[in-house]
Amino acid sequence: MKKVNRNNGAIDVTTFGGRIKKLRTDAGFTQEELAVKLHLEGKSAISNYENNSRGVSAEMFTQLSRLFHVSADYILNGDTLDNLDPVVNEAIEILNNLKTDKAKQSALAMLRQIQILEG
Repeated sequence: MKKVNRNNGAIDVTTFGGRIKKLRTDAGFTQEELAVKLHLEGKSAISNYENNSRGVSAEMFTQLSRLFHVSADYILNGDTLDNLDPVVNEAIEILNNLKTDKAKQSALAMLRQIQILEG
């Protein structure tokens, strides 16, 4: 029997599990790939996190926040830095959505060049 998706593919980011899933999918990782990056035994731990059926340790919050370049507060509570300039928020979004480390490093190098030109 085929599973029916009742939320039309939308991810519920009101829970920490939903935020983890959104960060993972935005980064282009499968559950298995994320488990490998976090040195976990298998994808079931990631699935349990995303389904809010398993708690996340402080160490895991730290690892997730470093991997996805977000604050642990965002993962835990959904807190964001709303006081940032909208252009800065857009730049962060673009950088977070780049798929490869090479692309991220190239974008960062371009930003550094602009910073140098501004003096």
